[in-house]
Amino acid sequence: MIGTPADCAAFMSTAEGSAVLDGEEVDADARQAEAIEVRSGVGNPLTGTDGSFTAHGCGLWVQLPALEAGEHTLKIRGRSGGFSVGVDYTLTVDAA
Repeated sequence: MIGTPADCAAFMSTAEGSAVLDGEEVDADARQAEAIEVRSGVGNPLTGTDGSFTAHGCGLWVQLPALEAGEHTLKIRGRSGGFSVGVDYTLTVDAA
């Protein structure tokens, strides 16, 4: 989520989620109201105009380990208040 520090505090107070890579849960890191710069182009869905602004970002984030060549599955589930997300990915890693 992006917003004000107060928006992030409210969002993170009920945030919960999981990420499962190849059947194994990946630990999530909670990010609390970190300042970010958003750069946008004309017609973007966030502001509708080009330019940049500073906001605060927050959420549950995971960092995946290096994946071996082959096919992998990643399942992400999360929610906070009225927001929810659920995605399933099939990742294919080519041999180097």
